[in-house]
Amino acid sequence: MSFIASLEKRLGSWAIPNLTIYLLVIQLVGVALLMGGYANTQDLVLVGGLVEVGQWSRLLSFLMIPKTLSPIWLFFAFYIFYLMGTALEREWGAFRYNLFILCGYLLTLAAAFIAPSAEITCYYFFGCVFLAFATLFPNIEFRLFFILPVKVKWLGWLTAGLYILTLLSADVGSRLCVVAAFANYLLFFGRNFLNNFKSGQRRKAFVAERKVAATETLHACAECGVTDKTDETMHFRYCSTCGKCFCEAHMASHSH
Repeated sequence: MSFIASLEKRLGSWAIPNLTIYLLVIQLVGVALLMGGYANTQDLVLVGGLVEVGQWSRLLSFLMIPKTLSPIWLFFAFYIFYLMGTALEREWGAFRYNLFILCGYLLTLAAAFIAPSAEITCYYFFGCVFLAFATLFPNIEFRLFFILPVKVKWLGWLTAGLYILTLLSADVGSRLCVVAAFANYLLFFGRNFLNNFKSGQRRKAFVAERKVAATETLHACAECGVTDKTDETMHFRYCSTCGKCFCEAHMASHSH
């Protein structure tokens, strides 16, 4: 039994069903605060140093920051996130999906306290949900710009590439958020990658063995030296007395 399975056996009843809806409600609260002028992004971002001096609300408020405030793009972003989240919960079950979100959240919090002055958002945290979706459902197609059909696995690779660029060039807060997202992803998919790698190595070894076996001589006449490779039409027999191999021409005429 895997570690996650053992956790689910003990704590499965604690899982929150339809967690994606609650995450979207939190985002909607943030949209209302920002569009209504009740708060700005600086009021909501997670800053470890400010949490340490008592601004505990930032432990939740950073989840409220949307990627955009455009109503049209918000609608599509929320709709796609709902589809991805519910698909993951359906595939994994509520507990595993809850655990995935919780681990991503805790790793993002850790990033905030590693760099207490960095401004941490939820962009990469929620982006990890997309990476998980692209891994489990690689052949689902999205309409890029509502026109061009693109399989989600290619968008997943593009996202991973952009995350790597962020690691190389962005501010320390964004870098740590990317590390947290990748760490969370590997916690849930690292073993699959390792198993797939090992399976690939075994397949390569098997193919190599078959190629070697195809070139090896199986039968060789002890009298004239003809083999099944030099003459593929030749038939061979083994002498019951001496146990040696002979071609048809020398099976009856050989001497011991």
